[in-house]
Amino acid sequence: MKRSSRGKVYLVGAGPGDPDLVTLRAKRLIEEAEVLLFDRLLSSEILGWAPGDAETIDVGKLPGRHKLSQEEINALLVEKGREGRRVVRLKGGDPFVFGRGGEEGLALAAAGIPFEVVPGITSAISVPAGAGIPVTHRGVTTAFTVVTGHEEPGKDDNLDWEALAKVGGTLVILMGVARLEENTSALLRGGRSPETPAALIERGWSPEERLVGGTLGDIVERAKEANVQSPAILVVGDVVALSEKLRPPTIAILRPDNRGEESERIARMLGFRPILAPSIAFSELPLPEDLPERIERSDCVVFTSATGAEIALRDGGVAELLKSSVLATIGPRTQEALEERGLFVSVVPESYSSRGLAHSLAPKFKRVLLLRSAQGSPDLVRILEEAGVEVDEVYLYDIAPSADPRLDWLILRGRPDIFAFTSGSTAKNLMKRAKDLGAQDDLRERLARAKVAAIGPPTEAELARLGVRVDYVPEKYTFESMLEEIRRKG
Repeated sequence: MKRSSRGKVYLVGAGPGDPDLVTLRAKRLIEEAEVLLFDRLLSSEILGWAPGDAETIDVGKLPGRHKLSQEEINALLVEKGREGRRVVRLKGGDPFVFGRGGEEGLALAAAGIPFEVVPGITSAISVPAGAGIPVTHRGVTTAFTVVTGHEEPGKDDNLDWEALAKVGGTLVILMGVARLEENTSALLRGGRSPETPAALIERGWSPEERLVGGTLGDIVERAKEANVQSPAILVVGDVVALSEKLRPPTIAILRPDNRGEESERIARMLGFRPILAPSIAFSELPLPEDLPERIERSDCVVFTSATGAEIALRDGGVAELLKSSVLATIGPRTQEALEERGLFVSVVPESYSSRGLAHSLAPKFKRVLLLRSAQGSPDLVRILEEAGVEVDEVYLYDIAPSADPRLDWLILRGRPDIFAFTSGSTAKNLMKRAKDLGAQDDLRERLARAKVAAIGPPTEAELARLGVRVDYVPEKYTFESMLEEIRRKG
């Protein structure tokens, strides 16, 4: 990378954490950086925009534990700027909103190092907004105050919390966990009503975001019950009550990770905030050597999942042979996976289920080849054989517990409004993992409080066996139809 003739330092705000909320200018500067100094809590995707040969330095701070002191960070910025390099000092939120960007700017100015401030979307406004809380709202409040809940010890001008209580409007308290009890007590002493709506938003705009709501009088107790941890923002004011209508419902999606991007896209399109927590994973199995012969012997080749189609079609010879075969699928998503690869599907049942597929196949074919999961429903084979159809099965993949840390987070800390189950296996493995973590009873309580959706009757039956109530089952057994059913019924 060509060096600048003269160094310059950019104090860049990265916003609240979501890469989609970084400004275009900030992204371009990160992509052009020769040196990148970054804080904690920045996503790996944002940091990944830096060039591969850039020098990256972690200067992140934890409460009470600093990798570098602020004075050392200031000195490092001056040092790198004097080397004639393009330096990006990347911070969460906005550099000038409790970001100590002013201190860094003063140090650079004193050293004669050119610098520029690139504002970011402050978490003080964006995190409440993401949780459905507008800091101002016509007819409710026309003012808001932003303060830090964890001031530097020994300051002469400590906040007068009792005076803040009398200001009115919305109060947004950043870094508000460590001194939550002291600060809320001071607001109550200052005359703020204990019935004032209050909410803590933990890890806003991240996949692990949680909202814990209550009132000023009980938010401390609720925070302890939910084990709220830093970083979290406290919002106090009548606008908090609007969250119930403005906040997008959160939905826990348990389906495998290879369907994650598709699931997230559909969920967001339909107005949900997805929490991806795969409870199962696919273990691909080798294709049998005689698969071509078995395809040629069959009257119809049947795929029961898009995953199976993707696995089989990676073999060029199999893909070519299937072009001249009669193909059937269990539903439209599997049909799409085949047709995207230039294959024509002849049979798709009206009812997207093993039973519906069996009834579509039985009258038409004598020899059927099933390419599917080793955990596939036995109903399909049983019904076909009872109808006199010769069934040949090839297992393309097996299903195993995911061992995904996102699932553990969901079990131990997640509070989704809705749990979405796309198979009996997703339900079984969720409950098994909860039992392994010693959190089964707590998870059952959250399932009882939340809404539960099952993609079809077999999944509903498995959830019933596990003692979980089901609120939604779509008429068409697809992921998108399941989410549309949730939206329709509310």
